[in-house]
Amino acid sequence: MIENPSVRALDSSGLDRATGILAAALLGIGAVAVVLAVLPSALFDLDRFTVPKELALLVTGLLAGVMVLLRADRIELGMAELGLAGFSLLSVASAVAATNRWISFRALGITVGGLAVFFVARIIAGRLGRGAVVVPLLVAVVMAGSTGLFQAYGWSSNVLADTRAPGGTLGNRNFMAHLMVLGLPLAGWLVASARGRLAGGLGGVAIAVMIAATVLSRSRAAWVGAGTVVVVASLAALVTRGGPPRISRRRLTGLVLAGGLGALAALVVPNHLEWRSSSPYRDSFRDVLNYREGSGRGRLIQYQNSLELVRQDPFFGTGPGNWLVKYPLVTTPNDPSFDRDDPIPTNPWPSSDWIALVVERGPLGAGLWLVTGLAFGLVAIRRARDPDHGAAAIAGLALLAGAAVEGLFDAVFLLAPPTMVVMAGIGALLPATRPVRHLAIAGRRLRSLGWFVLVTGGLAAKSGGQAATILSAGNGWSPRDMEAAIRFDPGNYRLHLLLAARTGCPAALPHALAAKRALPFHPAPARLLRRCR
Repeated sequence: MIENPSVRALDSSGLDRATGILAAALLGIGAVAVVLAVLPSALFDLDRFTVPKELALLVTGLLAGVMVLLRADRIELGMAELGLAGFSLLSVASAVAATNRWISFRALGITVGGLAVFFVARIIAGRLGRGAVVVPLLVAVVMAGSTGLFQAYGWSSNVLADTRAPGGTLGNRNFMAHLMVLGLPLAGWLVASARGRLAGGLGGVAIAVMIAATVLSRSRAAWVGAGTVVVVASLAALVTRGGPPRISRRRLTGLVLAGGLGALAALVVPNHLEWRSSSPYRDSFRDVLNYREGSGRGRLIQYQNSLELVRQDPFFGTGPGNWLVKYPLVTTPNDPSFDRDDPIPTNPWPSSDWIALVVERGPLGAGLWLVTGLAFGLVAIRRARDPDHGAAAIAGLALLAGAAVEGLFDAVFLLAPPTMVVMAGIGALLPATRPVRHLAIAGRRLRSLGWFVLVTGGLAAKSGGQAATILSAGNGWSPRDMEAAIRFDPGNYRLHLLLAARTGCPAALPHALAAKRALPFHPAPARLLRRCR
């Protein structure tokens, strides 16, 4: 047994138990799909990993949300939940005002999907207990980490990205490592709250897998995030000593031993990873906070340049996902993040969640997100001494801290898998507070369902079109295949650019113009237009 059935978040939704079980099963299956979904493609090396995961997040949020809206009587919002809802509404306005709405609505889909799974997880945890949400999330994280470990120790498949090993089904070693760190508080809660040896032992195995995968990744941001999770959870447990039931010395020893064995195995057991350095892990540890050279210096240049965009769009920001669109306006000659000769000269997002927030959602959106996070943190701190909710509150606080710190150095909430784990995890772990607003569903159920399906379903349909494009575009050499594929994703910059480059000027001109409209400040479309005029 994982926890006392009475130890639940506040349940006032009116959701019946049978619907709660079905919604929990759907959320768990969706979590696995979000971390494992990959499409085969030689052309879309990054999108073949990210797009199907975004689609899985939206479909999970849509189906589980519909199930809850069909049966629940009401949704009650505390201050933190109101902050989340406000941030989402502001994000919608920012997306509508963006230069490239096609890109904006894709990024908005992650926000909307995350909001949906948060509320679904909160209601499920209130009805069935936190374990109904946390355990499936943890299983999904461990499965994702296992694919990274399999790749590190020799598993080869055409669905994996060999150039960024060991990313497993996440496609990138940094993405995989960030997710592992976010799974640590979930495993810690499982071990702390388990009433039997089996659940505690499974939590220990999960910790060993996640630590091993994190060490093998050489992701410095993940290492800092893991340290943050451990420090925050340890300090919270020490400060609240005498509050929540204390973890036994034997179980605590098992936790430390599991983490140590995972790290030791990663360092000692021979693997198939091909690092350039003869001492890769020592080098990465030495350079954890090195911002004078290498990628650290590049990040600082990118951050400084990106903040110039805030002056240009001070209210709504550039729009979700539109950092990519406008970054050429502020890049500098010494910027390693921008390669003018590359058709796609920069990454799809900045190397920081926080920079992306302030640039894309504006200072108001970033401030609202920060205040919401602080409100959640305050809830966790206040309830950490509660004998019923203390362990969950500490785990939720560690999860928040880990996500915030990782987001300083890399993309976390810009990706579907971390969004799924953090939003559903916080929804389940953090105790509900006194509601300040009641959203009655009974009596206006059809209207609520209609708006929810229209927004979430529309974003899911758009994401499905992107997935269909990836599957049907082929290897990028056949103009006929690409012409057929682009009908599913008419705003696809990459395909328009390829079609413009690989066809004669009469046929190329519409695609060059479409690429120019998509990314008007990028140099590649302008070069193609000059060729045809």
